[in-house]
Amino acid sequence: MEQVDGSAFAELERGGRSLSILAVDDDDLFLDYLTWELETLNASVTAVTDPDRALTLLAEGAFDMFVTDWQMPGTDGIALVEQVRARHGRDAFLHVVMTTARGDSSTVRAALEAGVDDFLFKPLDRLQLELAMASARRNVLLHRRLHRRNHHLAVAHARTREAYRRLEADLDAAAGLHRRLLPEPDPADPVRLACAYRPAQHVSGDTIGLIPMRNGARLFFLADVQGHGVPAALSSFHIHHRLAQLAPETPPALSAAIADLNRELTGERSESYATLVCGLLWPDRREGCIIRAGHPAPLLMSDAQVRPLDMPGAFPLGWFEDAIFEPAPFWLAPGDRLILYSDGVTECSDGNGVQLDLPGLCDLLARAAAAPIDAMVRHVEEALRARRGLVGFEDDVSLLALELKEGERA
Repeated sequence: MEQVDGSAFAELERGGRSLSILAVDDDDLFLDYLTWELETLNASVTAVTDPDRALTLLAEGAFDMFVTDWQMPGTDGIALVEQVRARHGRDAFLHVVMTTARGDSSTVRAALEAGVDDFLFKPLDRLQLELAMASARRNVLLHRRLHRRNHHLAVAHARTREAYRRLEADLDAAAGLHRRLLPEPDPADPVRLACAYRPAQHVSGDTIGLIPMRNGARLFFLADVQGHGVPAALSSFHIHHRLAQLAPETPPALSAAIADLNRELTGERSESYATLVCGLLWPDRREGCIIRAGHPAPLLMSDAQVRPLDMPGAFPLGWFEDAIFEPAPFWLAPGDRLILYSDGVTECSDGNGVQLDLPGLCDLLARAAAAPIDAMVRHVEEALRARRGLVGFEDDVSLLALELKEGERA
């Protein structure tokens, strides 16, 4: 887009900048007189007697105003104006004035339809010419004003698009970091795993982890930070890394680690909080312990039956600084499956607003109990997507399923 010269714009607005005018008329005497009058009104005039020459000059240079006679040999002013309007760009401004001795309504109407903006009736009247110049100057000023604003809008739009592109790239990077935190199945591990992870927005406030400890235990967890978007994602990212850093290997160490994490979140003095289910699993002993902080109770699948684990719960992380988090024991036989999930799963609603709820989740899991663990999780994930249809998820959806391989020890 052409950039508007600010000084020239200000000068035009004060009436000091001369208008650039192209005039065409087959009468040399009238053309000389018109040129002299226009120049006395602060105009720079290019005068020609040939309409074809006028078209060439219009194509080569920028003019503010075009003055043409109605009747000329070979072509008339109406046809010339139509050609000018057809060749002139839509974004370029040109004030077109027609000189004529005919003032009847049909003549004026035909000229207006061809694209004439103003008229000068012969014999030429000085006041009439001043009015035409004032009209042209005002229209040029308005056009340049609009042109300048469009230029500024285009610049602002380009900057906004670039900022959005960078933000999108940052969000993609953040989403990639979160996905790289997801646990990966290890064929050599006695614990099979499968997980579903569907952010409601670009990034998720949920995080899932399964981390081997030095004493042979597996630290597993699923956290759900209040809210969505970047703030929730940052907080869940912090929770994941702090649990990996604290690396609790025993039930007392697990209680202490979650208490430390709770004090950190409480000390932030923000309204953000997180629910968490976190535990340790010893594959060789086929037992483990779990702490539930404001989170839905884990599910245990055994012999195709699915039921919530009967265990106490504590307050969510970030509510009370002195909250106590006591682990509850559980046992996992080979072939049994432990399922952790966020409330985005059970609160997933269909087109009628009906939520899946806990019985619906248990039913979905039971239907796929005979399938491999990864197929079972895919079955649940596909059912949730089918409930939403083309509409995205309202809340982050996360699910972690664990299973001991039969006959294997760590």
